Amino acid sequence: MSENILHFEENSRLVPSASGQLDTMGAAAAGAAVGAAMGGEKGRICVAHSPSAGAASLAMAFAAGAASSGCECVFMGSCAATSAAYAAGITGCSGGCYVHTEITASLGLFAGDGLDLYRSTEEQIEHELTVSHLLPYSHYGTVTNFDGADLIYAAAVSEQVMPFEGIRADFYSSSERILSVCEKILEGRNDKNGERIAFRISGDGRRISAYSEETGYVFRDRLVMICCMDMFDRGEDCAVCGSVPRALEQLAESCGRKIISCGKNVCDDESSPSSQCLEARQLASKQLFMHDGIALAFNVLEVLRRRKMTLKEAVSQLPKFAGVNRYIPVDKPSELLERLSVSTGGVLTDGDGGRVTVRPVRTGKGIMLNVESYALEAASELCDFYSEVIKRNAY
Repeated sequence: MSENILHFEENSRLVPSASGQLDTMGAAAAGAAVGAAMGGEKGRICVAHSPSAGAASLAMAFAAGAASSGCECVFMGSCAATSAAYAAGITGCSGGCYVHTEITASLGLFAGDGLDLYRSTEEQIEHELTVSHLLPYSHYGTVTNFDGADLIYAAAVSEQVMPFEGIRADFYSSSERILSVCEKILEGRNDKNGERIAFRISGDGRRISAYSEETGYVFRDRLVMICCMDMFDRGEDCAVCGSVPRALEQLAESCGRKIISCGKNVCDDESSPSSQCLEARQLASKQLFMHDGIALAFNVLEVLRRRKMTLKEAVSQLPKFAGVNRYIPVDKPSELLERLSVSTGGVLTDGDGGRVTVRPVRTGKGIMLNVESYALEAASELCDFYSEVIKRNAY
């Protein structure tokens, strides 16, 4: 591991280089770096892991490394990733780590509010990975055990959900912990004779889709919009920590509400966040459905129950839109965006045909192109056109 430097990818995920493999030595170094960046002897962070022996070993190594930086480490053991992020705030942690070992090992980091880290925190962690942490043993922090993350999280989501009427929900996930949490929340709520809606949630709890015979697959963006539409109708605003989809902005405007956002793809500086960014994070941390697949699924189910709607009826009320994403490898992406005169929010163009946004990926080796339009064919055509524009300007 010593030859493979850890670096951040999207969503505050810390990974080794493409040719490397995360081992206990690397996990301990990461723990020391995260602990130092999040307060050192005055800090408290948490660590949890997916249910495997390998993940448990890496998590214990991370905890030992964190303690060597002087901070207290709360060891949450095997639980759902969403549970760990939620429990971080309950246990007074300034941040935490979830060890994934589904395909390859990686460290999913999060702030104390359960959201992705500020970019400045990621940069501080990457700096700490390059320096040595040699505190006297007497200054090491403690490792304490906490095994109630799944129960606390399930109870919090359950409080927001009433027994379903005309709905039967099924859940699927590669994570047995996510399935266990969903089963706890589902107890006594399903209508066995109701419309079947099948939810599929990724192992990290972020990606989600819903399926019914009437709708086919409904993906995350539309599920979020169903929840936002309900909040707008009840006179509440919604928060997004990152760029805001055009269709969601249009939905908010049509309801006389607004989307509170930091205005960028990431939150930049933790030491001096803008008032706009701070407001967005404070509200987003309370609106779990915006960044949490389990909470999103049950929020959608509660909206359907309260409004006495089918999933098809809810989807039919949303603005028509389609999105296409494409990765384009380029050198020095930040310089390229300057040449293209891209706005602060990453918007390349925004007109009747659609919105095109671009952003450099965390590796610094490419650009993500995101296109939204009224139909998939139009979005694909715009994506092809601007892909060529970017490639021509890159060389």
